[in-house]
Amino acid sequence: MTKKFLLILLTITCPVFAEEQKSRLVAWGEESLDNIQKSFLMPDHSLYFLEINTTAKQHPCWIWDASIQLQALCAAARIEPKKYLPMVNRYATALASYRTLNHNRAGFDVNPPPKSTDRYYDDNAWIAMAFLEAYQLTHDRRHLALGIDAYNFALSGEDEKLGGGIYWHEDRTDTKNTCSSGPTMIAALMLYKITGQPQYLQTAKRLYDWTRTHIQDDDGLVFDHITVPGGKVQGDKVSYNTGTLLKAACMLYQTTGEKKYLDEAERIAHASEGRFIRKSDGLIGGWGKLNVKLIEGFLSLQEVDHDPHWLELVGKCLAVLHTHRNAAGWYTLEWDASPPDLKQPVRLIDQSAPARAYWIAAEHGVMIDLIPTTVP
Repeated sequence: MTKKFLLILLTITCPVFAEEQKSRLVAWGEESLDNIQKSFLMPDHSLYFLEINTTAKQHPCWIWDASIQLQALCAAARIEPKKYLPMVNRYATALASYRTLNHNRAGFDVNPPPKSTDRYYDDNAWIAMAFLEAYQLTHDRRHLALGIDAYNFALSGEDEKLGGGIYWHEDRTDTKNTCSSGPTMIAALMLYKITGQPQYLQTAKRLYDWTRTHIQDDDGLVFDHITVPGGKVQGDKVSYNTGTLLKAACMLYQTTGEKKYLDEAERIAHASEGRFIRKSDGLIGGWGKLNVKLIEGFLSLQEVDHDPHWLELVGKCLAVLHTHRNAAGWYTLEWDASPPDLKQPVRLIDQSAPARAYWIAAEHGVMIDLIPTTVP
C-alpha cells in the first residue's frame, strides 16, 4: 500500500485520526501565537514589536510583518473564533495607525507616523490581502475600507512602461517587482469575490498576464523584478513570488472555470517542488516569511485539483519545521537553519509565518503522522 493511498484512506475512513492530526497542527499554531502574545504585544497600542531580545530601540513591526501576523490571527480565528476573532478585530483596527497621506494619496507606511514617508507598493498589497481576510471573517466595513485603500495604493504603482506591472516603492521607480504585482492580483480577486465588481477580475487577469509575459521564466518559476527603463529581468527566483503566482492561478481557475489557469498552476507547483523543497527531508529552505506564501499556493492548488500529494508535501515540511524551534519556542529567519540562540534577537515575522502555516494546514486537513517528525 503506497503512502499516498494510505493518506487518502485515512482521510476518508478515519475521522478520529484526521481530527487528531488537525488538533496537533492547531496546538503548534496556538503555541506560536501564544508566544507572540506574551512577548511581542504592545498592549497600550494593540500593535506588536518588530523584534525582541534586542538592544535597539523597540518600535512597532513593519507593515509587511504586520500583514502576516494579521493573517495568522485570521487563520486561527476560522478554527477557534471565540479566542482569536477579537484579536483579529483589535489588530486590524489598530493597523489604521499606519495609514498616511502622501502625494494626495492614502496608503500604508512601513511604520506609523510621525516619521518621514516611506511607502512600498508591495507592502500595501500584502496588507490589503490581510485586511480583506479580516473583513471576510468580521464583516466589519472599516477593515474593508482599509483593504481598499491599501489595494488602491498598490494599484497606483502600475503604469504603461514595459506594458504594465507595478513598481516597488512610490518614490523609486527603477524596477517593477513580482512581489508588488503578485499580491495585488490576489487582493483584486478577493475584492471581486467580495463585491462582484468586474473591474477587479479584469485587473487580476491583466497583472497575471503581464507577470507571465515579462517576469516568469520558461520553467514556470518567477524572477524578482524587471528594470525600468531597459526591461532587463533580474533577481533570484524565490519562493513567495512563485507562490503568489501559483495561488493567483488557482483563484482564477476557481473564479472563471478556465482550465488554462489550472494547467498553469500545476506546472508552477511541480517546478516549485523541484526548486524549493529540500530532498533530504521535505523542508522548504530559505526565509520562512517567503515560504509561507508557497505553502498557501500548494494548499490552494489542492483545493482545486484534490491531489493529496500537496497535503503530503506540506505536512512533511511542517513536521520538520516544528523541530527547528529553540527551547523558548522561537524560529529563525531561515527554515533550514539551526534554531536561534536564546539570547539573539527574534523577529515577529519569523514567528508569524510558521503560525500561519500551521493554522492553514489544519484548515486544509494536512496530516503529519504519516511523515517522519525528526530531522535525518
